[in-house]
Amino acid sequence: MRLLTSLGLALAFAVPAQAETYYLIVGGLGGEATYAEQFDKDVTELAAVARRSTAASRVSVLKGEEATRDAVVSSLDSLRTRVKPADSLIVMLVGHGSYDGESYKLNLTGPDIDGAELAKLLAAVPARSQLVVNSTSASGAILETWAAEGRTLITATRSGFERNATRFAQHFAAALAAGSADINKNGVITAQEAFDYASRRVADSFERDGALATEHPQIAGDAAGRVAVARLASAAPAIEAAAANPAVAGLVAERDKIDGEIEALRARRESMANDAYLAELQRLLVSLAEVQGKIDAAQPRPQQ
Repeated sequence: MRLLTSLGLALAFAVPAQAETYYLIVGGLGGEATYAEQFDKDVTELAAVARRSTAASRVSVLKGEEATRDAVVSSLDSLRTRVKPADSLIVMLVGHGSYDGESYKLNLTGPDIDGAELAKLLAAVPARSQLVVNSTSASGAILETWAAEGRTLITATRSGFERNATRFAQHFAAALAAGSADINKNGVITAQEAFDYASRRVADSFERDGALATEHPQIAGDAAGRVAVARLASAAPAIEAAAANPAVAGLVAERDKIDGEIEALRARRESMANDAYLAELQRLLVSLAEVQGKIDAAQPRPQQ
């Protein structure tokens, strides 16, 4: 299965038909059994989502004892030779990170790998669209040093000094698996949608526990609303219907146009009065729901 090659998704993200998405998912050391179990679960769920969204051959997973510095270097070096500029790269880091006030490190089996080396390895991969989700403790330390044109960064913490084990990865994995994270119901979950969903769940979990939040997720990069992280299985009927029916294809194009208007509106939010922003957002969401209803009605219903 190829991500973003079908008509509906190609229209949504304006990506060339032959562009592919590559994933690298790394689960570092857990240390304590509780963390090791959670990290393993997070990586497994993220890998399942990735394999649902692109061909299994484009999904690389390292976890536990296999997640060594050499293995990470080798995986990114392999991607450097396989990935084309038009392709997309998604890297997800799960586990513990550390920060000594100067450098960030991802904790792995054997020697850790530091942030400066990871930044160089990422820069060597020619994909012009990159998403890096660093869900480790102290991950906020890389927000400035890993910033690059075409790269969207998501971190579990706002600085390197939030060093407690994080909850972000489990909620981010849930965001990709849950249809509720797909706000515009187009069958694709963007980086912004997944981040918003996971961030809310993290905040809610601390509030529910009556605890002071020890992590504050961050997102940086201008393309967050356009970067597709995962594809939902529910997108397939609409894609097939669009390919077979010009009328549905027109509706899909209309829906995607509204999607673009919503993202443009969000980009202007800081310059708008709150009431004006909310009124325009509501108008667009109503229009989006109406168009999506027409698309749903045009799809063949499953037999009972």
